[in-house]
Amino acid sequence: MRPLWRCRRCGCPWPCSPARLALLAEYRDARSSLAVYLALALADALDDLHRLGLDTGGVHARFLGWLRARSEPPRGRDDLPWHDARR
Repeated sequence: MRPLWRCRRCGCPWPCSPARLALLAEYRDARSSLAVYLALALADALDDLHRLGLDTGGVHARFLGWLRARSEPPRGRDDLPWHDARR
């Protein structure tokens, strides 16, 4: 995984979709701990990628952007302000 931060299984940028699902399962009762873990991994990734002279754009979104607060429901079509539920 380090220093390029790619998945050992599929080679995609980590955390890939399977890694995200595994992390959510592992931390299902400790969402705050997952956020802390990912934030620390983000800091390490930024250091590694910067040291290698690689682009760090989008790394924050990759590590933390997908993590939603447990109390925040997924947004669906009915949540959009312009969606008319009468149709």
